[in-house]
Amino acid sequence: MKHLILTLLLISSTFALSPFSLEGVKNVNIKLFDKSKLLSKEFKEKVVSKVQKEFIKVGIKTQSEEFSNFIVKIEAVKIQKKYVVNTSIFLAEDIIPSRNKSLESLGITYQKSDFFETEDLEVDIYESIVEYLLFDMLEQFRDENE
Repeated sequence: MKHLILTLLLISSTFALSPFSLEGVKNVNIKLFDKSKLLSKEFKEKVVSKVQKEFIKVGIKTQSEEFSNFIVKIEAVKIQKKYVVNTSIFLAEDIIPSRNKSLESLGITYQKSDFFETEDLEVDIYESIVEYLLFDMLEQFRDENE
């Protein structure tokens, strides 16, 4: 029985870890892409504003001269009376690969997505981005930068 419990704990903790590191993130540019074209300009501004406020709270500046972009991507399709939505957040940065120090490349250094069905498009997208995806990212950021 002890082996079963230890195995379950090991498996559950393995899936809780992220393969990405947020250690040392100091500044980013925020970009929002609405691939669905279903959201209002005011809603998109509300999301970007909230992301900026949350980043500032944890010490991340929201304007960078370097190529360091925090990207919020929203895709949604209307099917009858409901929407199927895919929200994602990414951190895309310039990186220098260890194989050749003279190369500079683009790397996705953080990524997390959410996929759901909804009837209340803007409310659920906001919850997905701010209360789920961003919350998890900032929690990992705090843990890695304490």
